[in-house]
Parts: sequence; structure tokens; C-alpha cells
Amino acid sequence: MHSLPCQVLSCTPGSLPYVAALQLHSAIEGSAETVLLALAPASAQGSWLLRSLAEDQTELGWAKAATFPVAQMEKAMLTYGGIPSSVVHVAVSFQTSQTILSGGVIEVVAPAVYGFSCDAADGLKLFFAGLQSCETLDEGFRLMLNQSVSPGSYAFLIGMRTPSFTPYTNLFDLLLKDLEGKVVDARLALPGPRLIPGLTLDLPVLTFARSQPGSDAEIRVTLKVVQTLDPLQVLGPFRSVQIAVPERFTLIVREPVTNYDGLPTPEVSWYHLYFLEKLVRVDLVADGAEEIPQIPAKDYRLGFKVRLPEFWMPSVNVWTVSLCRDLSCSDLITSLPMAGFEFGDPGFEQEEVQRCPQCVALVFGASRAFCKEVVDLQPGHAQGLLNRLNFLILIIFI
Repeated sequence: MHSLPCQVLSCTPGSLPYVAALQLHSAIEGSAETVLLALAPASAQGSWLLRSLAEDQTELGWAKAATFPVAQMEKAMLTYGGIPSSVVHVAVSFQTSQTILSGGVIEVVAPAVYGFSCDAADGLKLFFAGLQSCETLDEGFRLMLNQSVSPGSYAFLIGMRTPSFTPYTNLFDLLLKDLEGKVVDARLALPGPRLIPGLTLDLPVLTFARSQPGSDAEIRVTLKVVQTLDPLQVLGPFRSVQIAVPERFTLIVREPVTNYDGLPTPEVSWYHLYFLEKLVRVDLVADGAEEIPQIPAKDYRLGFKVRLPEFWMPSVNVWTVSLCRDLSCSDLITSLPMAGFEFGDPGFEQEEVQRCPQCVALVFGASRAFCKEVVDLQPGHAQGLLNRLNFLILIIFI
């Protein structure tokens, strides 16, 4: 007796979600081959079981095979500030090894208690080209692309309305789909940050002095406290603030951090700059045993210097400011993402010039006159020159 090919006549779902029933053309013995479309789990365990049944459900044979590995998307991350009942910015970053042609989709599946906004005013910003449209869903959102996405790292931000409490299952799925809607890469069950009762903050603001490639620029991060943060209230104590700088930026550690608006800090040694880690840390207390101050409702600006990349901005151009319960910032309360800027974006130096061009003209005019006075200095004119210098300094600082 020789083997005969066995034809698959039909494939239908079985009595359980993980069972498929194949109907075969009658044959004494032989082989059959077909393709099953299955929904892959976040991680695969166990085995595949095959049973051969006669028409009267008599078992004719069975076999078992080990499952195949499920490879999730590389380095996927989702973060947002844990501010309850507020609109926050969600930062999503991922690294994919797959190619998505034009017409593909990036979809995020979220708990139903979160509401998303596709409005740029609420925070929607992509750090790569190709967004055709954005659509909110009952449980998440999707981004439709009109350009291909090649293997690499990507990031985007989107606005989200948070509930008053953290949902019991606070997991998010990130799916990359092709033009036909098939998933080509995914990261399932990404844990979302928990919402922190008593965290009365507004979204932080990132501003920059200039955006020319390779230039040194001051960065200002504004921490916006809506209601006084009392360490004895529900939020509890926090002892430091930490700012993370994206890749390709160079943190200039020889320049000090500027506390523009009086954020409560110790008198000395209150800031730390970490070159390799690209971190700026500001202490609110001198040591862990010191009494933690209240943080009054106010906008607090912290300034520091960075050197911009020379050629291109990072693909994950997201800055974060974190509140920490300890001075080493190993115990994070929450981290709030902020969208980075691009080359050529107007900085606050340019905006100041546009607001008051007469001031700039006056300063430069006075500077030129002062320089000419130095060149033409005659004996006995030193006091007059000193008076002009004081006047020039007064103009500049005003």
C-alpha cells in the first residue's frame, strides 16, 4: 500500500477558541498540508496537539509538536504623566525590524477608560514623516501612514484624557499593520504608568534658546504646579526633580543650572549634571533626613545648557521630567514626557528679538559707540568712558 495525498476540504473554528477542525477527503493514509491564521499571544508556551478522528468521532491517532517562539517588537515603551482627570501627553517609542509600506497603520489598543485626541493642540506630534490621518477608537487610536516605514526606531506623542483612578488592567498593545490589516510587528501588554492621587500638576513646558545644528543652547523646563504640593497630603513626599535629555544632545556640565523662579532647594550643591547619562537632577532637600518643604502653586523654570546635534535630531526626540521620592531618583513618582524641537524651530532668543527689535538696535548701537570710544580714547577721558560703560551694561540687563 502506498501513501496518497490527502486534500483539506474545509477548515472551521472548533468548539473552543483555540481549536480548529479540518475536514479531509477520505483516504486510507496520506499527508495533508494547509495554512492556519492564528492570533499570536504575547508569549508562547505549551505544545500543539493534533488528533485524527473518524466520522463517528473515533480517535484514529494523535501527535504533539512544540510551539514556535513569539518575537515581540524590540524596545517598545509607552509613558505618560500620572495626573488624574487631566489631559496628558502619551509618548510612544518603538524599534521595529519590519518594513511597512505606504498605507500601513500604527494602532494602539488601550483600556476603555482612556480617551485619546488626534488634535495637535492636545499634543499629537510624530517624529517621522508620513502621517496621513489619525483616528480615535473606543479602545485606543490608529495612525494611517502615507509613506513607508523601514526598520529602525520611531516615536510620537498624542494627547490622552485620564480617568480619576488607575484601571485594574492597565495594559496597552502596540500593533504595526500592513495595507491589508495584517499585523507585521507588535508589542502586547505594555504596562501603563499608574495615576497618582494628589498630583496637581499641569503639563510641563520645554523651551529652547536656539535650534541651529551644533550650537550651544539653553534649555528651560517649566514645572507647572497647580495646587500646593504638601508632603503631608495624599501625594506624599518627593525630594528631587530629574530631567532626561535625548540621545545625540550633549549635556554641558561646566555650566550651572539656573533656578529662575525660586523652586525650594538647599542653598548649595542643589543640582547635579551627569554627562554620560544625560541627566539633570535638582535636589529639594540636602539629605534624606531633612524636612521636605511644601511646593507652592507656581510655574518653576529650570535652565541648563546643551549642545545640539550637528547633523540630525534623534529619532526618539522626547524629553522627560520626573518627580522622585529619593535623592538618587531610583524611586520615581511619575515621569512626564515633553516633545522635542526640530532644527530651525524659533527659540525664545529669536522671539525676544521679534518682541522688541528697538531694544536690540539700541544695545548694538551703544556697543558700537562704546568700541569706537575705546579706540579713540584720549588722556583724561577715562571717567567719561566708565560712565558710558555703566550705562551700556544697564541697557543690556534691562
